[in-house]
Amino acid sequence: MIRGLYVVASSAISENKRMDVIANNIANVNTTGYKKDTLLTESFPEILISKLGPNPFDKDLLGGRGPLSVDSASNNDIYTASTKNGFFQVKTPLGVSNNKNIKFTVNEEGYLTTPKGDYILGQDGPIYAGSGQIEIDQLGRISAGGSEVGRLKVINPMNVIGNFSYGVHVDEVYTSFEQGQLSPTGNPLDLAIQGNGFFTVETPQGTRFTRSGEFTMSPDGYLVTKEGHRVLGDNGPIRLEAKNLTINEKGEISAGENYIDKLQMIDFRDYKKLSKEGDGLYKMRVEADLDANVAAFTGQINQGFIEGSNVNSVKQMVEMITILRSYEASQRIIRTHDEMLGKSVSEIGRI
Repeated sequence: MIRGLYVVASSAISENKRMDVIANNIANVNTTGYKKDTLLTESFPEILISKLGPNPFDKDLLGGRGPLSVDSASNNDIYTASTKNGFFQVKTPLGVSNNKNIKFTVNEEGYLTTPKGDYILGQDGPIYAGSGQIEIDQLGRISAGGSEVGRLKVINPMNVIGNFSYGVHVDEVYTSFEQGQLSPTGNPLDLAIQGNGFFTVETPQGTRFTRSGEFTMSPDGYLVTKEGHRVLGDNGPIRLEAKNLTINEKGEISAGENYIDKLQMIDFRDYKKLSKEGDGLYKMRVEADLDANVAAFTGQINQGFIEGSNVNSVKQMVEMITILRSYEASQRIIRTHDEMLGKSVSEIGRI
């Protein structure tokens, strides 16, 4: 009974945090260059439910002590395996998870891991397959390059009656960098990026990146963001000579026939390594990863336009209603558990 309370409570907590993320998206629906966030949840590792009594040894069904058939398939280097009897074992940061169905791939180091990076366990620990394609037979033997590299470990404890999850927890907040709609403004200092890439700005905390091109000219003649951060070019902060500027699709700035500077545009190989910092700014989660993550800018600059947010307010409202109903259902279940606990204390105690 207490276990059920934990599961429902974890769901309610996750839905509450999801509501906060959606509310923030809706609040920024009109923010220039805003990219919506999505909260991702993950189940706690599944544990096995056992009968009360002595613990007999676990049968390793693929180790030759019992018959078992493993069904497997592959699709674009993603492999799946399933079994009707027993449980595969996956090593996660929260412990060993037991699953009847697993999905995995070969990571950069050559080990079999789930898409989240958790290690698939074999009889001798994590399975090293090297590089290239792998094959899995019905006995769970894994071959790479024509030779066996490991065997999936599938256990079936004698007193297990099923598996159980302790609920869900917040895994990460994912930012979608889908293109927002471009809207014309007629202001020559308004710039929008079509495609991938970021503007580079100078802040008191260091260099930051933004998709918001709603720029203006500071009193001392520099091109700045709405918050006053200087926009960087190839020669440092961009100082303007006049407001009548021409900025081409490559980011080259000129006033008449006079060339001024070129916007310092940047792109990244992996956007997951970026984190939001507020005011439409992004930074690298780990500064040391910046050089290895930088990619060539392939987008296009549009002068006189701004990029709107990529938030669909109607879909966000629908999702908010769905979350609210789920949260209310969790509340009702918690109330039911509380009433059952109250009866257990008051009525069973009298017996």
